[in-house]
Amino acid sequence: MTEESSMQNLRVEQYKAYMQDLANIGSRHETARAFYLSVLSALLAFVALAGKDGPLSSIGIHLFELISVGAIAICVLWLANTLSFAAVYHTKLAQLTKMEEKLPYQNFAAEFVDLKKDWRYFRITTVEEFVAFVFIALFMVALVLNTYTN
Repeated sequence: MTEESSMQNLRVEQYKAYMQDLANIGSRHETARAFYLSVLSALLAFVALAGKDGPLSSIGIHLFELISVGAIAICVLWLANTLSFAAVYHTKLAQLTKMEEKLPYQNFAAEFVDLKKDWRYFRITTVEEFVAFVFIALFMVALVLNTYTN
């Protein structure tokens, strides 16, 4: 095996390992997303049931406020977590693009060029950030409505 062939094999193996690391990060991101959605959905249901005329309205305004503020804090943490994942993805994909320069075909670079042309493309983390803001708005509205109507 020539030195150039050996170097090319090393590049391919390093690229494959980096791809696996990106997949692992994606799995952790999905687990985190599912956690936040589960917790916030449950809290939103609780807040809806504990509203002024809801079946759990007897919990008291202070507990209602505490749960709503806690939910907003969880939304902010989710947003921060999503921004962090976005930064990791950006860096990982930039590194993969650099690694591809030494490979026969540049998959990520070609994909990104095509994606940018497609009007349907939004970064997944951008959509997730929007969802976190929607939850923040829902909890804030519930908090304001319940606080000022009691």
